[in-house]
Amino acid sequence: MNNNSIKVEKVNDKKQIETAFSIRKKVFVEEQNVSQERESMDDQEAVHYLATVKGEPAGAARYRKMEKGAKIERIAVLSIFRGQRIGQAILSKILDDLKQEEKIYLYAQVIATPFYIKNGFRQTDNYFLDAGIEHVEMDFIK
Repeated sequence: MNNNSIKVEKVNDKKQIETAFSIRKKVFVEEQNVSQERESMDDQEAVHYLATVKGEPAGAARYRKMEKGAKIERIAVLSIFRGQRIGQAILSKILDDLKQEEKIYLYAQVIATPFYIKNGFRQTDNYFLDAGIEHVEMDFIK
């Protein structure tokens, strides 16, 4: 897929945020059986992103500024769009927006660590279960 057809934007209206939440629900709740995906912090603390392909919603993510740095969270790509570099486009946009941050980190599903390593992250020794899925903390290497 041509990267020019992928558009990643910060969410700036209610319709976009609901679309982002819908994508996250499909990926995390329906596909991965996570019981609760939306959190109160989504409305107050998080900066959300929405990816589209030729105008069609395809992926979403968020970040929050935490005590120890900027934490990237909830990167989700709809199944029909996977393998088309949408996750990479989302991550690149967020990293670009966070380039002034001293520390950037995330909690990755262990199965997704190769994707994050390829995009400049390194695993820590902090492994844990979240919603029954094994995760590892990863730090961005500038």
